[in-house]
Amino acid sequence: MRTVRNKDGTWNVWMSRDEYRELPRATDTFQQEIALRLMGDCGLRVAEVLDVTPAHISRRSDGRHFELEVVAGKDTTGEYRGGKHRETWLPREFEAQINRYRQEKEIADDEPLVDRAKRTVQDWVDRAADQAADSTGDDDYRRVSSHDLRRCWANHLLVEENVSPRIVMALGGWSSYDAIEPYLAAPTEDNINDSMAQVSL
Repeated sequence: MRTVRNKDGTWNVWMSRDEYRELPRATDTFQQEIALRLMGDCGLRVAEVLDVTPAHISRRSDGRHFELEVVAGKDTTGEYRGGKHRETWLPREFEAQINRYRQEKEIADDEPLVDRAKRTVQDWVDRAADQAADSTGDDDYRRVSSHDLRRCWANHLLVEENVSPRIVMALGGWSSYDAIEPYLAAPTEDNINDSMAQVSL
């Protein structure tokens, strides 16, 4: 885990996927796990999590994969009335988990999956991070905020999986490469070795 302290005393945290997975496991309820995974597995901002309903989930055109419609995403340009619209990737295993949760709680198509306030969801992340710190012995978890889950998602796609920045920008709702650059961490030694071993120099 890599942490960087900001001037205002907050922290930016970059987690590996294994480190991130400790957080959903440390939640207390099914709803809390869904909320954290919407940020860490789909790249949603905490406010966007609150808008998700079952109606926003659909199969992609290939019939095998799923997408999640984000209807009121953050708009830094001021071009979109009511927020910026996008579709992001929804892992199949996570779609199945959401479907189980929806059936268990009898959630209608137009009802939110996470019916809580933004501050409550942020508190869930804080509590899960504290529990992950206790269970792993890694106190860096105590520096994790809700935004670090989105950071982890973007960094994993860009650095670990080498997904095109244009694809990550579209999925995450960023309008420029400059906007996603802060989500990048320095490449690991394994990244460098794997990439450069394939280069002819």
